[in-house]
Amino acid sequence: MIKRCPQHGLFRGEHCECGSAGQLLLDDAKTEQLGRLVAGCLRHFPGDLGLVMDSRGWVDLSKLAAVVASRHRWAGKDMIVALVASDSKKRYEIAGDRVRARYGHSVDVDLDHPENKLPKLYYGASEEEADRILEIGIKSASQRYVHLSTTPEKAWHVATFRTGNPRVIQADAAAAQAEGVRMMTVSDDIVISETIPARFLSILKAQDIRR
Repeated sequence: MIKRCPQHGLFRGEHCECGSAGQLLLDDAKTEQLGRLVAGCLRHFPGDLGLVMDSRGWVDLSKLAAVVASRHRWAGKDMIVALVASDSKKRYEIAGDRVRARYGHSVDVDLDHPENKLPKLYYGASEEEADRILEIGIKSASQRYVHLSTTPEKAWHVATFRTGNPRVIQADAAAAQAEGVRMMTVSDDIVISETIPARFLSILKAQDIRR
């Protein structure tokens, strides 16, 4: 759910960090409905909904609001702003009258986030996936970019949603970038990348992952 604290603004969940119960803007069901629609508009099928997306992933905020309002009468620009501002995962961003997804695209975009500065990055996989990745590299099957974690622990956690026996692959990001692989920082947790060749990858030992 999305609420508004009189002191700290928009937040998700039952209570603000200050303890305030806040004012309810959207319940859990409506937050999920709006989130799914906005994700579709900004990540996967903007053209199907009549939206024009530029090469960097930006669309007109007012036009997105019109699409949203046509499907959910209770939603509009204010609710989109609330969805973006309250999202701790920073999935979206607004600049003036434009809005975009910061990562997770299946449509072809050329994002312009800051260059990654971390020398090592991590990718969580199942045992079977890990063996294959060490042969062919990390390639995205459905998304525009590969999504990497900034720590082994985060990569392991991500992989637990897909497998009960995670493996963590370490990418030599510094070496890959030196040879032209583009990697961009999205948040403290996520870096997105072009395809990473296998020669930059290795399996991290289980004892090196603090769980």
